[in-house]
Amino acid sequence: MISERNLRQFIAVAEELNFGRAAERLHVAQPALSYAVKKIERYVGVQLIERSRSSVSLTHAGRRFLEDSYQTLQHINFSIERARQVTRGKTGRLAIGFLGTAGYGLVPSLMADYRQACPDVETQLLELSTLEQLDRLETKHLDVGIVRSPFFGEKDFLHTRLIARDQMMVALPARHRLARRKTLSMAELKDEGFVIFSRDHVPASYAALMTLCSLEGFHPLILQECIQVSGLICVVAAGVGIALVPADLKALQHPKVSYVPLKGSHSFQQVEISLAWHKDNHNPAIPGFVKRVTEHFGEAGNTMADKKA
Repeated sequence: MISERNLRQFIAVAEELNFGRAAERLHVAQPALSYAVKKIERYVGVQLIERSRSSVSLTHAGRRFLEDSYQTLQHINFSIERARQVTRGKTGRLAIGFLGTAGYGLVPSLMADYRQACPDVETQLLELSTLEQLDRLETKHLDVGIVRSPFFGEKDFLHTRLIARDQMMVALPARHRLARRKTLSMAELKDEGFVIFSRDHVPASYAALMTLCSLEGFHPLILQECIQVSGLICVVAAGVGIALVPADLKALQHPKVSYVPLKGSHSFQQVEISLAWHKDNHNPAIPGFVKRVTEHFGEAGNTMADKKA
């Protein structure tokens, strides 16, 4: 078997064409170097170096072996660096879940930054609800989730990090009587019919709506539930009802939908977005992703509106 060390010994002799200088370059004894080259020739089965009292030269086979030795060492060095890059989280694969509501402003922004910083990490983006992400994180079929927080129930298997807060706004049909208002309060919406995200898929959104309505003394009339963001906006555009959505969805423009900021500062009028990952998922790319995303968004206390400004 020829080792990396043997290849380097042969290359030194082939480049110097002098055993003395090659031994000096490698800081080894000349007899040991001569023995190493003969060992290589025995293993290969052909003469690679012609020796005489006055000169050293490469055979035709030796010149070809030298070219291949360069390529072999280059491949070894590349493999070593790739292994180090994987360990540092600079290469590898990441399966990343994200909320549909985060897919129009937050996710494109952070992924563009991350892909620029870590171009050799292969990323797979999956649009999933928070509950779907939590299920996949628990079974490690997902590496990192971009989820709505806080969660219902204990999730002891998770690490989480708050990265953004977004204010709620009202999505209305463009011809709605309130569509041209600069702001709206929850009290002004008591006679409206609501389109909501599915309470089974997005329980936090449903809980926020119920709480905000209860604080104003009314129970919302729920006309339809939707699973996907695009579906909800289309239902609003069709004039079926209004919806409370994160302000980040302004990026999802629709000619038949108007967005109006919601007055107030109650905590349920904010949407918290967090990173989540399994405590026992040892994918080396996860820490680098979490660090980069945290740096990208800065202080978690900033709202998405602050970040865009």
